[in-house]
Amino acid sequence: EGLAAKFVAHRNIAAKLPNPTDILTGKVTDLQVKEVSAMYSLVISMCYEMKDIVDNKRMKSKEIDQMFDHFLLYMMKNFETELVILGSKIAIQTYKLDFDGTRLKHFEEFHKKFGKYIIAANKN
Repeated sequence: EGLAAKFVAHRNIAAKLPNPTDILTGKVTDLQVKEVSAMYSLVISMCYEMKDIVDNKRMKSKEIDQMFDHFLLYMMKNFETELVILGSKIAIQTYKLDFDGTRLKHFEEFHKKFGKYIIAANKN
């Protein structure tokens, strides 16, 4: 019963999360749910969606750059430092998502705040 109750609680929280595609297209910029496991789940969903878009060439290069930019901005705005670093590491290492920071509007801000942590995390 305990595990079932935890699952139902997680499902109720997850139901309140925004659609990852809406985040990546910039339609959604705020996060109302501040439960860590739900935010982690959202990061994974965004990475999965980006990987699918990139692998299946569902967008043009410029649109993909904007999608990465929305991903970074959303994490910076809504997540604690640890989750931003984890999300970036998952995107880069697990999903092999590659982006050119020079083409991203918010990359400089992202790099200033989190660059040293991302570099250290990717060395491990």
